[in-house]
Amino acid sequence: MLHSVAELKAFIEVARSGSFTRAAETLCVSQSAISKRIQSLEEALDIALFIRTGKKLSLSAAGNVYLTHANEALALLESGHGLAREVAGQEAMASAPLEISASPAFATHWLIARLPDFHRLYPSCPLSVRPRLPDLASTSERFDIAIRLGAGRWANARSHYLLGREMALVASPALLRQHRIRSIQDLQGLPLLHRAQRGYDWHEWAQAMAPGQHIPMQANMVFEGFSVLIPAIKAGLGFGICPLFMVQSELQSGELARPFMEQVSSRFTYHVVLPKSTSNTHVRDRFLVWLKEQADTSRDELTLYLDRARSN
Repeated sequence: MLHSVAELKAFIEVARSGSFTRAAETLCVSQSAISKRIQSLEEALDIALFIRTGKKLSLSAAGNVYLTHANEALALLESGHGLAREVAGQEAMASAPLEISASPAFATHWLIARLPDFHRLYPSCPLSVRPRLPDLASTSERFDIAIRLGAGRWANARSHYLLGREMALVASPALLRQHRIRSIQDLQGLPLLHRAQRGYDWHEWAQAMAPGQHIPMQANMVFEGFSVLIPAIKAGLGFGICPLFMVQSELQSGELARPFMEQVSSRFTYHVVLPKSTSNTHVRDRFLVWLKEQADTSRDELTLYLDRARSN
């Protein structure tokens, strides 16, 4: 039983967005066209792929099972399309863009500034960058590459370390002028800003700074990711723990400062994660080599900065 690519794309996009309207907007077709494609697919399969309860739309049990295979089938077709164009001597990269998922902070504070270099090297490689918080990622979304914060192991995927092993306490110079910080105990009662997700937390940092001591670090404000935590620290709202690569430019410009000049190792770091099932392997491999080279350069630059800071 064969299904059209248009039907598969419609099904996958409706499953991802949970809406016929949003799927139509994403695929640049009418809502009626989406509805007809889903209806055609359900009639051909003789099953209901979605459960419709009033205005709410969700995958049925059968639809959830079928989604995995639909993603894989579409990935194979897209990969075959690219390879066929290569063999034919056509522009292989003019097909579907490489789908990249990254945390909003990683994309904003590191990746975006370096993408012009990738496009200079590979002007015909299309990319689609989707900022996603890992804890809120939809299981129906498919990515060719994901940049994730974690311990380095993900199910059904292989990963490579990129950045983020070094973390430190940072604050605005204005806040440090108001509070004299000489030891970790001096932070008691001061505004401490926390990040909602795991990794780079106060407890891990405090244990490294004062092993064996119990020093409570009570949150004054909690922020959903570094994309809002770093601006809050720069605004002088409080002290925060950050990966040094993400705030290196602010430290060098003087917008932020390290009161202890420390460098603490983080248990969770940023990795590039490669799902086993993916399309666009020709583009992905080029992007992966480039990404690793950029990460190597950033690590070297951070090491040089830390060495210079220690010697001053």
